[in-house]
Amino acid sequence: MALDERTDPAQIIAWVGNFASRERAVDVWMHLATKAGWQVATASTAPEDPDNGNCGIVEVEGLRYRIRLTPRVRTDLADDEGCTLTWRPVLSHAEWAEPVLEPGNHIPYRGRT
Repeated sequence: MALDERTDPAQIIAWVGNFASRERAVDVWMHLATKAGWQVATASTAPEDPDNGNCGIVEVEGLRYRIRLTPRVRTDLADDEGCTLTWRPVLSHAEWAEPVLEPGNHIPYRGRT
C-alpha cells in the first residue's frame, strides 16, 4: 500500500459502543490502524486522565497519539416517550486518536525538524 493511500491515524474512528473497556478501545483502534497500513505500538496503557476518556498512548511510525473513548459518532435512538415511536439523533461512544504534543507544543511535520 502506498503511503499516500493510508487513512491518517487521526481519521481512524472505531465504534465500540458505550460500555467498552479502555483496553478494548486501544486494541480495536490499533487493529484498525494496522489494517490501514500503519506500524503501531503501545507506548503507554496507563491513561493520564481516565475520567476524560483517555485510554492510553500509542506510537504510530514515530509520532505519538492519545487514544480517547468519548461520544464521537452520530447514531439514532429509538424514543417511545408518549407511546409514540420516534427516532432522534444522539452521539455514541467511539475511540479515536489525537496527536500528542511534544514539549513546547511542537509536533514534528514535513519541512521542519
